[in-house]
Amino acid sequence: MDEVTLARQSYQLIHKDLGLEDQLEFGEGENEFDRLEEFLTKQVNHLLDHDLNRLLNALYRIDIPENQVKSLLQNSKQGEIAPNMAKAIIEREKQKVITRQQYQP
Repeated sequence: MDEVTLARQSYQLIHKDLGLEDQLEFGEGENEFDRLEEFLTKQVNHLLDHDLNRLLNALYRIDIPENQVKSLLQNSKQGEIAPNMAKAIIEREKQKVITRQQYQP
């Protein structure tokens, strides 16, 4: 699976699991995962500020381990929480896409 497909399928899972209203438009010639991380960081930051319970529920559904979430919240410097959470979400959703691809008939 190429990186573009992996990024776009990861985005679809993220969009569903977080229940996002905003849509990400991937542009030609840009790194899809960088664009996804930038987009998701803004979404996570908004949820941190306005709907922490929704974010925590989504992290549970995505299957980010509770100890990892606590560590991100407690050990990240101010301003680094959202980017670090975005990276964790992307990494987990990438793993799901890869695993599903491996087990498709």
